[in-house]
This record gives sequence, C-alpha cells and structure tokens, in this order.
Amino acid sequence: MNTRNLILFVLIVLLFFSCKSETEKPKAEYIQKANELIQQLILEENCECILEIPKENLNELEKLENPRINFDSIYIEKLSLKNKKELDSMNNLSKNFSLNLKFLKEKNIKVIKRDSLRILKNDVNFITKTCKNGLTFFIKPIFNKEFNVAIINYGSSGMCCGIPRTTFVYKNKWIRK
Repeated sequence: MNTRNLILFVLIVLLFFSCKSETEKPKAEYIQKANELIQQLILEENCECILEIPKENLNELEKLENPRINFDSIYIEKLSLKNKKELDSMNNLSKNFSLNLKFLKEKNIKVIKRDSLRILKNDVNFITKTCKNGLTFFIKPIFNKEFNVAIINYGSSGMCCGIPRTTFVYKNKWIRK
C-alpha cells in the first residue's frame, strides 16, 4: 500500500469514528435528560406504579392516533426548531430509550408491562390490587436542541379523556411552562 492510499485510509477511519461520537453524545444527553424529567415527575406525582413506556415517542403516537393533525408544526414551533429535519433528528434520539432501573428499584416503583393490562378483561380490580395509588403512564419526551425545553405526555392511566401534552423548561429543575 503506498503512502497516499494509507493516508486516505486513515482519514476515512477518523471520519467514521468522529461521526459516530457526534451521534452518541446527543443520544446520551437525551437519555440523561429524559430520565431526569420522568424521575422528577414520578417523585412529584408520588407514583408507586408506572405503565411500561411505549417504544414510540410522543410525536409518533400522536400521528398514529390522529393522522389528520400536523403535529410536526406544533412541535417545531414549541421547541423552536428550524424544520422537520431537526424535529426528526430530535425524535430519533428517543429510540431505544429505557428508564433508569436503578432509580425505580431504589424508590420501590413497580413497572406494569403493557401486556399485563389484558388481565383487566378478567379482573377489573387488577390495577387497584397491584397499585393502590393508581397507575401512571409516561410517553417519551421530545426536547429542543439544547435539551432545556421538553414536551411530554403523562398522567393517570385509565382516564377516559386524554391528558394534554405538557411543556417543561429546565431551570435547575424541570418547571411547567
């Protein structure tokens, strides 16, 4: 291999690894900030049981439930993003998100699997027997690029009307906007 090819090979390898670390940093920041927000809400709501978080993020779920509404424009405006490409980039960070299991164990919080809700068909009192204070759901939040504004949907599970999405701003802790 001549010197020119070797230099080209080294540059390509460096480029590959630098791109990979650029995507890993925002993903790690998403995981940290999403856990901070959800943990704060768990403590504020005095949750003892939470419903397993769905794989989809808030934007994806809202599009599935109501495809006629353009939720993209709502999120772009509320999060001060430039366009749909930036929104998609922020949405992609939530893929493979999971709650901090150490926190849940320390606080003795039960996670109810979504599949187990089928038991309700046979046992109407399943939730009250399992979770005396009720069951709280969380949908993965969406953040702005600085991770200091978040939109999340959460609340008591089983309510007949939907809980509106809530916007939070980070100022030493997450504060409702």
